[in-house]
Amino acid sequence: MAVEGYAYYPEKLVFHGDDLQDQLEDMMEDANEIQEALSRSYGTPELDEDDLEAELDALGDELLADEDSSYLDEAAAAPAIPEGVPTDTKNKDGVLVDEFGLPQIPAS
Repeated sequence: MAVEGYAYYPEKLVFHGDDLQDQLEDMMEDANEIQEALSRSYGTPELDEDDLEAELDALGDELLADEDSSYLDEAAAAPAIPEGVPTDTKNKDGVLVDEFGLPQIPAS
């Protein structure tokens, strides 16, 4: 007679599920630790939604009142986007180069 998780020996019936049970207990302990860590309160104050909206509005007003747009100067001075198809050019040695200035591999 064979029962899952048990091995039959003529003298006695031996259970081999202890390792599995220990693993399940360890997993449950780990899950409890994770759940405990996630449910902790870190002392943050309760925030009122109206206060948050008022603070957001105040930040928006500050941004609108800021006349300094110098951070846009760098973007405005960026080079223009190239248009058209790059042409084959030659370097000083007369070798064909690509748009990056690297030698082109001749087509066979």
